[in-house]
Amino acid sequence: MNTKIPGQRGEALAFNYLIENNYKILNTNFSCKLGEIDIIAQKDDYIIFVEVKARSSSAFGLPREAVTYQKQQHIKRTALFYLQKTKNLNKFCRFDVIEILGDKISHIENAFM
Repeated sequence: MNTKIPGQRGEALAFNYLIENNYKILNTNFSCKLGEIDIIAQKDDYIIFVEVKARSSSAFGLPREAVTYQKQQHIKRTALFYLQKTKNLNKFCRFDVIEILGDKISHIENAFM
């Protein structure tokens, strides 16, 4: 099974959801040797690093459960690299997860620290 297509669909749904909710998209699929961040957005004074997880059913658990501690550490290191690269170390930031289960979107703000 090709998991890239559902992932791309999920990221497109998340992208549109964020735009509709007044987020400014700064970057998508940002990657470096430390990892990848699906979407980097800005709203108010925050830079938001968004991990998107999509599944067609919960047969193997909720999508959010795939954002493990190890995955969180990769995202944090990648986010720090992004903040250094863009000279935004003085900005507030947070880590969100957008979970897509079938056609239902759940936005979990401050999903981890």
